Amino acid sequence: MKLQDKVALITGGGSGIGRATALLFAQEGAVIAVSDVNETTAAETAEMVTSAGGSAHVIAGNVSTTEGSRAIVVACMEHFGRVDILINSAGVALRHAPPDATFDEAWDFVMDVNLRGTVMMSRFATDEMKKTGGGTVVNLSSIYGLVGRPAELTDGFDPYTHSKGAIVQLTREAGVKLAPDGIRTNCLCPGFVYTNLTKGLAENPETMALLESRTPMGRFGEAEEIAKAALFLASDDSSYVTGAALSIDGGYVAQ
Repeated sequence: MKLQDKVALITGGGSGIGRATALLFAQEGAVIAVSDVNETTAAETAEMVTSAGGSAHVIAGNVSTTEGSRAIVVACMEHFGRVDILINSAGVALRHAPPDATFDEAWDFVMDVNLRGTVMMSRFATDEMKKTGGGTVVNLSSIYGLVGRPAELTDGFDPYTHSKGAIVQLTREAGVKLAPDGIRTNCLCPGFVYTNLTKGLAENPETMALLESRTPMGRFGEAEEIAKAALFLASDDSSYVTGAALSIDGGYVAQ
């Protein structure tokens, strides 16, 4: 097993890519700290892990504040005594902001979850990793952290793309800075994947057709395909990889 006895802390673990990653990592021998703002869905993921013979512990928490992120890491340390792997999978899009939010409020909402959460979770978790000889961090960015959105899909000021681009740069800088501490930091840049985050897109036939036509492989990805890439970056299979942004996108950004 590639992650035998490793402690993997996964934010956004209650659904989508986070859930798929929790299930796969447990199969590979990791014990899982499932964190999500929705304690019910986090518990469902934990039950899926344990039903399959794995070990999981639920940590309800909100990464959008500094103290919220700190509390998640503290809870993981109190229960497991260490954190070897951090998967920063918690994320939202602009459409998830409160419907009556102003532009400023919606921008802050997205940036707080996607960027602040990734930064603060990484800070607090890597402080603990340094004490135990190292670890790995896998951030979730997006193809839109690497390229701009089609003009049909953006007004040019979408905080989702702003946050995902910043995560790529955070990954590079942390990858460089933390390498001497035995900590590798990389990020995944998924294309269009069937998750709750893309449900609204997938339910619109015209948008779906547009996005599939823009993807050389002609389809959306599955959360399990992203989880397999996360496993590569979290395990020793990628022992000489840090500061990298890996596209898993059906060829989208290669065009």
